[in-house]
Formats: sequence, C-alpha cells, structure tokens
Amino acid sequence: MTSRSVGRAVLESMCGAGIDRVYAIAGTDFAPLIEAWAQDAEVRVDHGDGRSGGEWHGGRRAEGRGDGPGGVPEPLLVAHEAVAVGMAHGAWLASGRPQAAIVHVSVGTANALCALMNAARDRVPLLFAAGRTPITEAGRHGSRDVHIHWGQELFDQAAMLRELVKWDFELRDSLPVAPVVSRAVALAMTEPKGPVYLSLPREVLAGTDARPQEWALAMPASPPHPDPAALSCLADRLTTARFPIVVVGAAGHDPTIVAALAELCDTAGVGLVERTTRAVHLPDSHPAHLGQRPDAVLGEADVVIVLDSDVPWFPGLAAPHDDAFVAQIGVDPLFSTYPLRTHRADLSICAAPAAAVTALTGELRSRLDPAVVAERRATVESRAAQLRGQIEAEAAADDASDGPITKVTLTRALAQVLTPEAVVVNEYPLVREHLPRSMSGTWFHHPPSGGLGWGLPAALGVQQARPDATVVAAVGDGAYLFANPAACHHAAAAHGLAVLTVVCNNRRWDAVRWSTTGMYPEGSAAGATQMDLVSLEPVPDYVRYVEASEGWGARVEGRQDLVPTLREALRVVTEDRRQALVDVACA
Repeated sequence: MTSRSVGRAVLESMCGAGIDRVYAIAGTDFAPLIEAWAQDAEVRVDHGDGRSGGEWHGGRRAEGRGDGPGGVPEPLLVAHEAVAVGMAHGAWLASGRPQAAIVHVSVGTANALCALMNAARDRVPLLFAAGRTPITEAGRHGSRDVHIHWGQELFDQAAMLRELVKWDFELRDSLPVAPVVSRAVALAMTEPKGPVYLSLPREVLAGTDARPQEWALAMPASPPHPDPAALSCLADRLTTARFPIVVVGAAGHDPTIVAALAELCDTAGVGLVERTTRAVHLPDSHPAHLGQRPDAVLGEADVVIVLDSDVPWFPGLAAPHDDAFVAQIGVDPLFSTYPLRTHRADLSICAAPAAAVTALTGELRSRLDPAVVAERRATVESRAAQLRGQIEAEAAADDASDGPITKVTLTRALAQVLTPEAVVVNEYPLVREHLPRSMSGTWFHHPPSGGLGWGLPAALGVQQARPDATVVAAVGDGAYLFANPAACHHAAAAHGLAVLTVVCNNRRWDAVRWSTTGMYPEGSAAGATQMDLVSLEPVPDYVRYVEASEGWGARVEGRQDLVPTLREALRVVTEDRRQALVDVACA
C-alpha cells in the first residue's frame, strides 16, 4: 500500500477520538485493517516465548481527545467476540475512557450480542464495529474471493442489534472517515452513554483515502443538570422529612459520586441503601450506610430518592409507603429503553447523579434545622447499626458451622485476604454485605441484563486498564462456563493479565433452581431428587482450563483450606504476575 487507506484512516480517527486500544477478533474482512496496523514499524515487543502481548510501539497512543489523526490504537487479539466486548466493558469501568471492539461481519456480530446487551444496560460507551461481507462479487480491490462471502451476507446486518445501540451506520465510499468515527464516539460518550455500531465493508476499507482529513472533532454533549424548580421541590420535602433515604444502583460508575453522597448524608442526615449495587457509592463503614437490602427500610422512609437505580424495589414484594414522597434522579430517570418499568415517581429529575446530589446538598444548607437533622441522623444511624448487627449475626452463624463452604463463607474469606485497594468483579456468587468496600472503583457487579459470562472478561478489561491493580473475578460455575473460559485464559496469557478467578462451584444453576422453588415451593420440582435443567453434572475440571494457558490453579473442598489457598493465589498474581484460578466447592 503506497498511500493511506480508508482502513488506516479509520484507525487513526479512533485514536484521535480518544480510543487507545481495540479488542478484536478478525475475519476475512480485516485484511485492510491488518495491513494498516502493519505499516507501523514495530507492533509488538518479542518476548521470545511465543506470547503476542507486550509493549505497544505502533504509533502514538491517544492520551486524550482532540489529538487528531496520526497514531493508531493498539490491537489486542481476543479469541471470542463476547470476551472482546466484555473486556472493553471492564476497561471502561476501570478507566472512564471510550472503548472499541471490532469483530467479523454478521456472524461475529451475532456472537457478541449477549455481551453487547450487557454493555447497553450498563451504559458503556463502546464503539462496536464489524466488517461487512464484500458488497461486490468482482471488479474491486477487496471483492468477494471466499465461499463464505455469499453465505454470510444479510439484508440488514445491523438489524440484529439496533435495539441495543444508540446509533448505527455503514461506512461508504467517498465519505470523510474522521467525522464519521468522531461522531460515533461523541454519541457513545453523550449521556445516557451506550454502545454504537459501525459496519465496515471490505472494499471501502481497502480504498485509498487520498484527501487530507479535516479533523473537526465532534465532542460529547454536556451532561444534563437538574432543573432548579424540581430541585427546590425535592429540597422542600427533605427539609422536614423524618427518615429520608437514597436508593442507589449504578451511580457509582462516576467516581465523584462517593464524596457527593457522603456530604449529603453528613449534611442532611439522609440514609443510603444499595439495591444490587454495581459500584461503590458510600464506604460501608459510613454510619448512614443502610446496607444492601432496601426492603428492610423502604416502608419506613417518608422521602425516597431513587438515584440511577433501574429496579429500586420489586413491586410485588415491597414498595414505599403510600404517604412517602418518591423522587427519581438520573440521566434517564424513566429508563426509556426498558419496555416496561412502572416504579412510582412523584418527581423525576433528569440530571447526572453527582451534579444533582451536589446541587441538592447546596440547596439544603440554608434550609436545614440543626435539631431536625440531628434527630433524623440519630434515627438513620440507629437503624444502620441494627442492620449491621443482623449481618454480624449471619457471619457468626456461618463461622460456627462445620458444614460445607457457603457463599457467605467464600465472601468473608475474600474479605479477609484482600486489601482495600483490590478490585472485585462479581458475577453472582458474593454476598456484598460481607465484603466491605470503601474506595471507588473497587467493586463492580454484573449488569442488570444478566447476560452470563460477563465477569471474567470484564475483570480482564479492568486489569488491562489498571495494570498495577489486584483484580479478582468472582463467578459462579455457570457464569464461568458461559464466559468461554478457554478464550478468557488465552487472552490473559497472550496479554499478560494476571487476574485471580474464583469459581463458586455448586455444580448447578442456582438462579434457575431459586426461580422454580420460589414460584412452586410445594411443587413436584422442589421435591425432586434432581431438578431438570439445573444440574451441571458432569462438572469439568476448571483448574485445567487455567493451567492450559500457563496459569496456576487449585481446588478447595473444605473450609480450613480456603483462606490459605486464596492467599497463595494472590501471591501468584501479585508477585509472579501469572493468572490464577481457585475452584471452590460450595453448597
């Protein structure tokens, strides 16, 4: 290639828009991109041991938006599309920077759909791109030359994911590339953030981009700020409230929310409770932290602020008191992408959570009666102490047991061995109340879509974005199998990602079992010796998965071996810089 190709322009435009790496699984449509990457003199450092990972030398890596084209992002080979998107998801959680994943045409897009739905529901700003089967059968550089080029073509490739992305577009001949890519990233980064989709026909990528690129960078729109009148209305309610609470879910993806919520709780005597929390919102040790079970306090509150929580309560099981005032706050407080969501809202405020909380605290300062604040602070702290007592009683009962390892046992063992800075990526097994977290970015929980197989790929992405962090992926055995473990451990070995995977292995689908026994507690399935479609027998030897990719593994059967084995696994990942896996036999 003697001149700049469109493929090269796409990569340079990604770099200029702030994307510094691309998680990729290639196909026959990738030839122009691979050639464009190869134009850089030294793409990888040769480790001499067959690994493809290493220091990136392929052009300037983007350190921020607005650099313009010139450098290209680092290409990272990932051996399954869902793993690639999951890694990009984790890298966003850990860095706050836009991410990119490129996959192979229609079939690659289909393989990534579950992970893409997770990204959509978690509002991950992902540039998700796919090749497109060559449009022409002959006559163009890049026209069809492989049998699959006919069978892989769809009438509308983007149709399968259009409900999950904010924008989709197919790159066409003669279009200026940089504005298209820049617009894609700007839309992904505009609240509510989310994935976008760009399809890239091979003939277009192979074409020559002879014209100078006019680098007019599209910037994301500024986040929404609260309406002053709505904020004043909420402040009026909080001024005289007896027991106000905030119910949070995912606002902690913005690290500034922790200090903002702490100031609100301290200033106004507000309690905070988390519902299936996906991030840290308030240190667990804070006296106003009411734990992880909203149902325990929801009926007592007279003002309920729902802060970026899609399911603050289950309407059939619990709800705020009829006389309570309910306000919902978020960049999309109505969760408009959900077909049905009818949680009550007496007031809805469209605003970025941290901005809304900070503004609300400022509005309250001049209105608060110190005596009222002191009284409700005492109420909130007393209730928080009672709830902590219940958690301590659960822990004491588990300690006194000589039975098999439970999820509480496993969670508390991790709490014993992990430092406060360690990052935990949890997909189902851990009981959050028994793993105190205080620092932003040290806890990530699976998205509300529940697409299995998210945890381990996301942990790999977190490690990629924070190479000095200790990262633990805590997964159930079903979630581990869905994660394409061979591809995950291959990616860890290829890119030098020393993640500790802890598998809670109870040899069954617990979510399916709970759902069935919950609906039919006296039914035939509940009384069956073995419930259909629940058992995972015969269970694979999970340790051999990690050992096959140069990792360290161990299996734990008894309580007495759990903490020592976890300590050794952490030594392997922190000192030896090798991936490790602990397979824990759980009840």
